[in-house]
Amino acid sequence: MVEGLLSRVVLLEEHRACTELLGPGDVLRPWVDVYKSVPSEANWHVMQPAKVAALDRRFSIAMARWPEVGAAIGDRLVERARGLAFYLAVCHLKRVDERLLIVLWHLADRWGRVRRDGVVVPLPLTHQLLATIVGAQRPSVTTALSSLRERRLVERRDDGDWLLRGQAPENLQRLRERSASVGDDVPPPGNCEDVREPPTG
Repeated sequence: MVEGLLSRVVLLEEHRACTELLGPGDVLRPWVDVYKSVPSEANWHVMQPAKVAALDRRFSIAMARWPEVGAAIGDRLVERARGLAFYLAVCHLKRVDERLLIVLWHLADRWGRVRRDGVVVPLPLTHQLLATIVGAQRPSVTTALSSLRERRLVERRDDGDWLLRGQAPENLQRLRERSASVGDDVPPPGNCEDVREPPTG
């Protein structure tokens, strides 16, 4: 993708969906399918006017002279896969308000604009769309957003954008402290080596 915003909605059942947001720099191969033992359906939606560049055979031949380009495209594919793994981890958190707060800050890392009063995320994120991103029901998302607004952590602006206040590391640190206090830390399996990647961001 060169510009714009797309969403890819995966449906397992009529009312069970998961949404992925895609923007500039993401590599799309919509014709590549996954295993079909479990029926599913994927729908694409244009959320903001989008422009894509077709990397066809001619591009592949020209790219052979510069292997760094292929490596950069590979990096983009890995980033997208790791982003999906991140969202999967978020969906395992118990509290919906924490899921929303982390996802909104995660989106701010990519699309956010820093202002004096906070960070603006200029994305058309409805309550229903957020519900499919964080793995919750829409009423639960509405309630959780009300709680975040009362705590002055998240605000929906009149133009539809989202305003985040405070500092993301502080919010995440509070989340870690709360999780540790209730024993949510899960040790790695006994037959696996505990190898951690360096933190991002």
